[in-house]
Amino acid sequence: MKKRNAIIWDLDSTLIDTNKVFETAQKNLINNLSTQLLELGIHLDSEDKKEMDLLKRIDYEGIKIRGHTGYDSATQLPLSLLVAYLEKSDYPVDYKAAWLANKGLEIAKIEGSKYVNELEKIPDKFEGIEEILESSKDNYNIVFTEYFGDKDKQYKKILKNDLEKYFDNIIMTEKKDKFSILSAMEYIRLENGIKANEEFPIIYIEDRSKYLEMAKSIYPKCYTVNVLFGEKEIFGESFAVVDKTITSVKELKKFIQSI
Repeated sequence: MKKRNAIIWDLDSTLIDTNKVFETAQKNLINNLSTQLLELGIHLDSEDKKEMDLLKRIDYEGIKIRGHTGYDSATQLPLSLLVAYLEKSDYPVDYKAAWLANKGLEIAKIEGSKYVNELEKIPDKFEGIEEILESSKDNYNIVFTEYFGDKDKQYKKILKNDLEKYFDNIIMTEKKDKFSILSAMEYIRLENGIKANEEFPIIYIEDRSKYLEMAKSIYPKCYTVNVLFGEKEIFGESFAVVDKTITSVKELKKFIQSI
């Protein structure tokens, strides 16, 4: 290989703090719905972990049903939350149904639009991540990210954070799956002139163990690194035992320097 190791870097919640954008928008959504629900005597608190956990569970169930993280309609999450909040109230079933079909839908449209707009904000890179990438420049580094129909947004994240200069290549895929991960690995092999049956060192750094498990099943010698800079994986996943779990930028720096 022309460089020491090949490293595949995920973008969101690995190089840039996407979670922070999501959590700010989520808290604002709960607070806005709380204001709207006061007339029904329903009180919410975005600082209450139970409220945030409920939102994240509903959001993740929606992702599993839709098959992607984007929203087909801005009303989806707030309307789902309103249903869950009303279920806990003592109002008659027919009143709750009528309220949701009228006032609830109106609120969901207004607050859903605000929420989706907040999610469009470009996240900042994690503090100290450039220092890590600088120390890793002797490796063959690529960004491997899914874009769900919006390549421009992913490029904006990279460009705004001045990350492009650290990577030998940027690979974007509509959706991460076994085929796209295999394609990325094959690209690395061809770029570095590695024969089809020849082993090569490859490290995959990602915040979702789901994709690390896929990589391991394709290439068992791939060294998988799960970065969890937040409290836990954003979608509550835990699909596989990974080779290394890292919980801070400082810890990631030490790991990169050791390879």
